[in-house]
Amino acid sequence: MTNQASAVPGSHLSPAPGGEATRKHFWQNLVAACISIAWNASFLFMSLALPAGHSRGDVGPGSLPMQVSVFGLIVSAVYLVQVLRGIDLGGSSDRIDVPRVAGLLGLFVAVALSANWIGLALCLGIGTGVATLLFPGERPFVRAIATGVGFWAIAYGLFGKLLELPLP
Repeated sequence: MTNQASAVPGSHLSPAPGGEATRKHFWQNLVAACISIAWNASFLFMSLALPAGHSRGDVGPGSLPMQVSVFGLIVSAVYLVQVLRGIDLGGSSDRIDVPRVAGLLGLFVAVALSANWIGLALCLGIGTGVATLLFPGERPFVRAIATGVGFWAIAYGLFGKLLELPLP
């Protein structure tokens, strides 16, 4: 008996659990799961510091961030369990593009820091537009403008006007 699910060449069946192929991206997935759990736990902790509702039925400003972080913790825990069970959830088999990752991280920090000065909707629009320029594709400037305008419209129109949320 072999360790393969199928002896047929070219078969798309995966090897039996516990094989080498199931652990190909184990450490990448484990680190990603732990970072995701830590991120959502810190998000939950910060949302608990927001004020509670003021009247009966008012959920307060911390309700949505708390719900999002609890959902994120549940999904992250499921992801961690899958990783520890040995299920290969994919990952990078090539070298990681460090300049692109650093550029996206710097852009994320710049958007977060400048939101109070020029507004969150505008920052999200500019940030997502610039982020698309970091990835290859056809007509990058058209994509960047469309993405930026789309994110600005969602942030400003949906959250700012329709839901009347106070945006920085």
